[in-house]
Amino acid sequence: MRRFFIVLCGWLLPLLASADGVSGIELRLVAGESRPGDVIELQAEMRRAEYAEFVLHVPAHAQLHFVAHTREPVRYVEGEYVQRELFLLQPMRAGVFELDAITATIEQGGVATEVSLPPVQFEVLSYGAEDTSKVAAQLAETSLLSQPASVVGVTIGAVLFLSLLVWLFLRKAKEQPMDVAVADVSLNDLITVLEAGESGSTLMEQLLERTDLSLSAVLREALEAAAYANRIDDAQLLNLLRQEGAR
Repeated sequence: MRRFFIVLCGWLLPLLASADGVSGIELRLVAGESRPGDVIELQAEMRRAEYAEFVLHVPAHAQLHFVAHTREPVRYVEGEYVQRELFLLQPMRAGVFELDAITATIEQGGVATEVSLPPVQFEVLSYGAEDTSKVAAQLAETSLLSQPASVVGVTIGAVLFLSLLVWLFLRKAKEQPMDVAVADVSLNDLITVLEAGESGSTLMEQLLERTDLSLSAVLREALEAAAYANRIDDAQLLNLLRQEGAR
């Protein structure tokens, strides 16, 4: 599974959206050329001269998995308080995606205000998409034919081998610790926490990150809404968890 973190600009500028000047919240979609299964990062940043906190509410999407949600500590930069939230999204199909009805709750001085944010749109390419440009094909052919076939073969083989080594190293360094960290989290752990009246958002995120745990579509959507969109119905979620545990 690949992750892309290339800031979009130029013709992709519409992917940057901001709310009204009063809220000071700006949405940024950080992605590159992505395909189904890749991970895309959505950033929400608020800059204000006076201290305030905000919580972003992103509606659930049937073809998007919310992989992770991170809140960065509030920072004071050049006379402004800066707060940021990060969402990692994983598209399950190709096509154009639009996240609308995004809202944020801003709390300042004990007063909470809800604001609406503009929709965010991005495109996920199909694995079957091919570059049919004749000019590019001619340039590639000229470059290869200008060298002996043996040299070209050795060069391509060396590049592929080095790419495989780098991919294996990154996978071992980044993915394996995450799997080990969440391997022991179970549905029963979350049921116990919720029955005690405590917040289980951290356990929900860890359950969603487990690759070895098979969750029904209904339960996964409920967990994503509770963990990442801050929409939780304790009674309904407990009922779904108990039904899933009885399967």
